[in-house]
This record gives sequence, structure tokens and C-alpha cells, in this order.
Amino acid sequence: MLELYYFPDNASLAPHLLLAETKIDYSLKLVDRESNAQKSKEYLKLNPAGRIPTLVHNELVMFESPAICIYICELDVNSTFIPLVGHADRPLFFQWLTYLNNTLQAEFMVWRYPDRHTTDAKGIEGVKLAQDLRLVEILTLLDEELSKKKFLVGSNVSACDHFLFMLLLWCGRISQPPTSFTNLHRFMCEMSQRSAVQKVCEFENIDLSLYRKSDSSVLDVNN
Repeated sequence: MLELYYFPDNASLAPHLLLAETKIDYSLKLVDRESNAQKSKEYLKLNPAGRIPTLVHNELVMFESPAICIYICELDVNSTFIPLVGHADRPLFFQWLTYLNNTLQAEFMVWRYPDRHTTDAKGIEGVKLAQDLRLVEILTLLDEELSKKKFLVGSNVSACDHFLFMLLLWCGRISQPPTSFTNLHRFMCEMSQRSAVQKVCEFENIDLSLYRKSDSSVLDVNN
């Protein structure tokens, strides 16, 4: 059994979604960020970075959300959420997962915690405004990409899409949130129709009301 150390609506969301999608036997262990449990001595023994998530599987202990996502996909021999070795889409899968983690998530974290990126308290608002512009640029690029295809790596859902879904949820408070982009909004509506996504979001108390199916152009992609 896999054990995922998580906190609701945190970087553990994408792995949690994939665990639910693949139906691998797993359990959850809450790491209470509100009490800073991720910095406890017990947790640091598992994850010296002191961040969430961590995955434990037999003797393996690993952290970093995208790495955990890849591991879950490849552990499931029937997984359709990562292209097989040798498939033409596999390089694109790693391209987009890397972009989401190294660019969108990294830039978002500066927006979310601007005080960590300046020693001048008067500069905090400027950091946040600059990052807002950067995030809009990134979302514009992703919206354009999704104008060409249904999901990031073609016509089928992959772990990249679960990762993107997580990050777009976080971007709901920037000046141009995902709802203001035609293709990102369509993507979020489609992902929100998946039964595994609905199950996990209900469990983590994540509101999907902005992405309810609103018209016939949003297809049911559970199958």
C-alpha cells in the first residue's frame, strides 16, 4: 500500500488525484500545516525538505510532487496517464510536467509569498504585482496551447493535466484567473467532470462550483 502524506489543497493534490484515478491501494496521512507539522522532527526524518507531499511505499520514501506523480503512473501497469517508453508523446509529457513545476508553480509561489523574495517590506507589493503579470503571461501561453488540443499531451488526460488542474485552482485570485481564459476554463470544466477529481475535491473540501458543466461543448471525460 502507498501512503501519501498530504494537506488539503496543497502540492499533494495532484498525487492524490492520480491515486484516486489509478485506483491503486493507498492511504492518506494528514500533515497539519497549520501547526507547522511539516517541520516536525518526525516528518523531517521522512522528508528533509520539510515540505508536502511525501510518499511512502514499502522501503521507498520520496518527495517532490511531480516525481511522485510519475512514480504513481508507472507503478500502475495499466496506467493511461503517462505515455509508454518509446511513444512519441512521452518527451512532451516530461516537457509539460517540467514546465508546470519549474515555471508556473515556481512563479506562483513567488506571488503567494512575496515577502520571502525581498528584504524591503516596501517592495512586497511590487513583487506581487510583477508576479501577477508573469502568471498572466504563463496562463496565456497555456490557454493558447489548449486551443490546439483537448489536453496538454493530446486528446487523452495525463498526469500533466492533473498537475495543471491543481495549479489553476491556486491561480483563482490573480488578476486574470483561469475563468477569464476560454480554453483554460473549458479544461477546468472538463477535468471537474471526472469522478475521481470530484471525489478527491469533495474529500479535500475544494469548491468546484466555478467549473460546473455549463454547456454542451464541455464533454464528459470520465471514460
